[in-house]
Amino acid sequence: MHLVSRSWHLENVADPPDRSVSGTPARRDGSLRRTSHLSASWPEGRAGPLQLTGRARDLVTSAGATPATRDEADLELELDGAQVITRAITRPGRRGTERLVGAHAVRGFRASVESALPEERTSVTPLALLLDDVSTVAMIGTIAWSQRPDDADDGRSSIEAATAFLAAQDAKVACSGFRRDGYYRKSIDRNIMFPHWFRLAGRLETDDEWAWHTMEKPPEVCFRRRRRIDTWSEDACIAVDAHYRDSVWGPEHDEVALHEYSLQATVDPGSNLLRTISVEAHVLPFPECPSVTRQVGELVGRDVTSLRAEVQRALPGIHGCTHLNDMLRGLSDVPALLREIESVPG
Repeated sequence: MHLVSRSWHLENVADPPDRSVSGTPARRDGSLRRTSHLSASWPEGRAGPLQLTGRARDLVTSAGATPATRDEADLELELDGAQVITRAITRPGRRGTERLVGAHAVRGFRASVESALPEERTSVTPLALLLDDVSTVAMIGTIAWSQRPDDADDGRSSIEAATAFLAAQDAKVACSGFRRDGYYRKSIDRNIMFPHWFRLAGRLETDDEWAWHTMEKPPEVCFRRRRRIDTWSEDACIAVDAHYRDSVWGPEHDEVALHEYSLQATVDPGSNLLRTISVEAHVLPFPECPSVTRQVGELVGRDVTSLRAEVQRALPGIHGCTHLNDMLRGLSDVPALLREIESVPG
């Protein structure tokens, strides 16, 4: 197994964690498992259009019954060099999908989705989760090329882009990893592009054919986000167990983790208030990133259905992580997912 790494040690700061998860928990009776993946690839090479392809599924497990798929959706988007969507397909087809063509996949994309496909968010569909991940995956997916240095450019344009990105953030730091005078900024000052601490990823596959939805084999150069959210009722609470991983594939096509978290939480079913939450960072790219897990307690007592809009304000700047915030936003869907379980006959 092999990966390409330009990481270095920041003095007096611990290296980020190397604890990628292997395996997937067994499904519980009376639970709903939502799984998703969204992949970025370049079928025509790095200079060609970016393809985003994904699938999400809601699966209910009932005692003594065959697991039942409650909902499933596929998404295909093609982006040009300016990150503008040139082709959009949803399966099953959704009226309004065509209105995503011409939208920017990063800037204002979530607002474009609300305008084109408003019922997806209000109905808490699997497609809504895929669409919610588009802007982040489109923005950072090119990190897949870090594992193919012979196919990348000489690095000058990437360093210039990273320098401009950090300069634009001077007024408002986006997350813990981009803090002023932090590891990433020091790396760019040293002309080190992709200084991330990549880690070999554990295999999530199990003998359970229902554990995950069907996923296409990752192409040679690929960025992929995978999510799992298990929800069930326990001790008069809504219980949640979730996992989140961003991966690329190394030179020998080994899966390499970039961001990886697990989360456990409980929610009051009457008020939707978050009772408890704990987050573990398994893999993160920069030494300062793991500090954000200590901040999630700030969310206790909040209505989880508001987190999709509120989490960025609750965990701003260096107190948050873009990728952890994406995972926390998924808690907004949990009460609706529990209702899906309750609607299953018997």
